[in-house]
Amino acid sequence: MTRLTSAYDELADVYHHTVDPDGGGLEDPIFDDLVGEVRGQRIAAVACGQGRDARRLADLGASVVGIDASEPLLTHARRLEQDTPRGVEYVHGDAHDLQPLADSTFDGVVCHMALMDIPELNPTVTSIVRVLRPGGWFVASIVHPCYKTPADGEFVDHVDGSVRRTTGRYFAEGPYSSPTRWDILPRTAYHRTLSTYINTFTAADLFVVRMIEPVGDRPVWKEVPGLLYFRCQHIPGHPSP
Repeated sequence: MTRLTSAYDELADVYHHTVDPDGGGLEDPIFDDLVGEVRGQRIAAVACGQGRDARRLADLGASVVGIDASEPLLTHARRLEQDTPRGVEYVHGDAHDLQPLADSTFDGVVCHMALMDIPELNPTVTSIVRVLRPGGWFVASIVHPCYKTPADGEFVDHVDGSVRRTTGRYFAEGPYSSPTRWDILPRTAYHRTLSTYINTFTAADLFVVRMIEPVGDRPVWKEVPGLLYFRCQHIPGHPSP
């Protein structure tokens, strides 16, 4: 049997100590808004890493299972759970098949800032739908596919001094290496067009009910969005519009 590994394995320690050094969990008001009231619900956190989103959901009153392909990141998650028990269960598994998770056993699924790091979108979405109960929901966040593309960057306009965002190769779907990604992240990400995301969700009976494109802090991200959030509803057998 092939051992399941992740591109985050070698970066796990530096990633954890950079993005979540105190283990306090995810602080993202948009995420909170989209998941809504989850007290008493059973939720799967797919590609949970060291458990930031899982811990936040547990703090909101949910029963949470976190799943990730990186055993080193899960080691951090389990240590934090041991230090401050929240009842979160962490399992080692591949987002492409979610094999450790049973069919139709979750009220909701989240995937926070991870879909663009997962090689294959279709099997991942299909597996998410498989573990959802009918009528369940899915919340995801990604880097914005329209403005963070395989060829992008920023430049200063020498006429007015403003910072402009450039994008390119938007239609070039697939893996790409980006020197602009932080040193704490794998160099390879997976670009898809916005329509690919929406059509893949819809084909799996996941229908987008809300999208949020937040205004960022840096000047250029006040002009175009760097991130994109979805909330989808699983409606089995619903005809596509």
